[in-house]
Amino acid sequence: MKLDLDRQEHGRSELAIEGDLELGLDDGRPGTAALAGRLMVDNVSGRILLNGELAASGAGVCGRCLKEFNVRWVVPVEVIVLLDEISEEGEGDSLVLHQRTGEVDLRGPLSESAVLAFPQAAVCTENCRGLCPQCGVDRNLEDCTCVADDTDPRWDGLP
Repeated sequence: MKLDLDRQEHGRSELAIEGDLELGLDDGRPGTAALAGRLMVDNVSGRILLNGELAASGAGVCGRCLKEFNVRWVVPVEVIVLLDEISEEGEGDSLVLHQRTGEVDLRGPLSESAVLAFPQAAVCTENCRGLCPQCGVDRNLEDCTCVADDTDPRWDGLP
């Protein structure tokens, strides 16, 4: 997951990305993710722009039923490598790297992009029914006999 600045052609090209990346997430979110896809590379006027979307996957825990499953999500990537170290240019939400020559290690920016794109509440399936909040039974596997009580006792004293 490197970009060789010394061999990068001027104009537009593609960069294949594939491999495992350490994310450092916890609490049911993937610590490691597999990334795959292609990024467009535009080498113009003192900067290199990398953008595109990568597919990511990793082991996570469902936010509803607490079962482990393989989470898949899309990672939008927008990275700018400035070849002029003096420039203070920034482009909004893009990650900006300053480097003139050599290889740029993209693991940091790709890891940050993958973490930011990870869904807030990953679920194993769209129709996951989750756990019963009263008895804890997995409602995907069996129905519980709990009576749904939608009243909140904190409101009982109000007229």
